[in-house]
Amino acid sequence: MLHGENGQGKSNLLESIYILSVGKSARASSDRELITNNTSPFAEYGRILAQVNNNKESLKLQIDYLTSNKTQSSINSNQSSTKNIRINGVPKKSSNLVGKFVAVMFSAQDLDVIFGPPSIRRRYIDILISQLDSHYLTTLQKYQKILSQRNHLLKRLRNKAANSDELEIWDERLICESRHVMAKRAQTIEKLTELASPIHMELSGRDEELTLVYKPSASINSQSSEESFFENMNTVIKSLRSKEIFQGMTLCGPHRDDIEILIDGVNAGAFGSRGQSRTGILSMKLAQASHFKTIRDQEPVILLDDILSELDIVRRNQILSKVEQFEQCFVTTADINSMDTSYVERSKPMRVHAGTVFTS
Repeated sequence: MLHGENGQGKSNLLESIYILSVGKSARASSDRELITNNTSPFAEYGRILAQVNNNKESLKLQIDYLTSNKTQSSINSNQSSTKNIRINGVPKKSSNLVGKFVAVMFSAQDLDVIFGPPSIRRRYIDILISQLDSHYLTTLQKYQKILSQRNHLLKRLRNKAANSDELEIWDERLICESRHVMAKRAQTIEKLTELASPIHMELSGRDEELTLVYKPSASINSQSSEESFFENMNTVIKSLRSKEIFQGMTLCGPHRDDIEILIDGVNAGAFGSRGQSRTGILSMKLAQASHFKTIRDQEPVILLDDILSELDIVRRNQILSKVEQFEQCFVTTADINSMDTSYVERSKPMRVHAGTVFTS
């Protein structure tokens, strides 16, 4: 348990652990934001280093960040950054880091998954799957490159600088990668619903049903045969041809899909209360942790970043009881006296002050 006043570095520590799991920050929009203090015009450096031990292997994970301003006249602009990753001392790409060890982060920003735009829900499910399936991450990256190339061509067609026949090859590639992405998302969302629904009923204390529904941007069955999927998606793409050229962007595919989160059949983002939605996302995260444990045969690291203060005492104790089932859990709080005494005694309290961790 990490305790201390706000702004002392508790969340930074949990975020560092999470970055080692997925290669990206859950909060910062760019790597530069992770180490820039906005006061120095000179180069800044940061390192995340950890020894990870599980039942299969021992890994030394390291990420080095370097930012440097090209000019001293502007702190926030014209700034470059680099990120170097090493696994057991060997340089690797970011994609090689994802899933080397798995972590599940609980934070106040989790409500954005329910109330935010579809892009946040896509990011949530894509990160979840990528930690379990490196092939999915590779396919998703290929899809994003194809999408970028196709959008570039659509803009050229809009400006009458290309031939529409060139789209055929990009259509075929887009459809090919789309099928795997959509099928894996649908499969994972179905499993997540199966695991999260009973957890939600328990946490809510009432007979509320939590359901996750995959909503593709076009009515295409991702579980259909390869031939049928290709034919159906190709028909949709062809029907959107004029509109896509006019707008200069691809209007159908996994990049425009959504996940509908329902409580008793009602969209939680549109009509659910914050209390219901908070219980819903907590149930999803606990289901995610259980799913990781089953698929990877490896205990995920649980990260609870100051979410307990927003819960009543009953819900708080329910969550703590659930996460104690996992081997390692980091919990942050600004007020250790508000925590259940028996839980504090079972944990290892550490005080965080000015970025330094002290054993209590």
